[in-house]
Amino acid sequence: MSLIVLCAGGHAKVVIEALLSRGTRPAAVTDRDASRIGETIGGIPITGPDDDILKMDAASVALANGLGNRASRSDSGLAGRRALFERFTALGYTFPVIAHASAVIASDAVLGDGAQVMAGAVIQPAARIGRNVLINTRAVVEHDGVVGDHAHIAPGAVLCGGVSVGEGAHIGAGAVVLVGVSVGAGAIVAAGAVVARNVEAGGFAGGGRD
Repeated sequence: MSLIVLCAGGHAKVVIEALLSRGTRPAAVTDRDASRIGETIGGIPITGPDDDILKMDAASVALANGLGNRASRSDSGLAGRRALFERFTALGYTFPVIAHASAVIASDAVLGDGAQVMAGAVIQPAARIGRNVLINTRAVVEHDGVVGDHAHIAPGAVLCGGVSVGEGAHIGAGAVVLVGVSVGAGAIVAAGAVVARNVEAGGFAGGGRD
């Protein structure tokens, strides 16, 4: 079965590196910009748009979500990544779990379809990671943590023990969410924030100690 990375942006480079670290070389990368066909990213050729996947039998190809996000105070930026995953899973295509060889994942941690765990990340015992979740470079999910579908734990962020992060939430780079705190669905935690109390669904936690 061949593996194809969707979207030839910056995050795709990180996904490709994670795959290569495990000895898996993607067959191709897609991109909506037709002018990029024939270019390479991470040594992997860009062969055409996402819709080219539809010409392939879903049983013959696995997909990797190469679309990242850029969050703001009011928008997690994750809608596109989620839509891409949901479009192709609805058509029967599969997204395997991708974990960089340097990631540390507890033996009893549970990772949903399409979850991505990047270089140096740590997922501790009894953690549950949802579908299409991105645990980015050197992020930490401590024991008993729960991360809902389509969420992003950005580089260097730390979820202390028993933290719950809702579906589609964004935890910014270097943020720390303290023990037992709940971050609601679609909420945004700013880079570098220290979060000591619950964040409501769709809410925002800024810098300092929230």
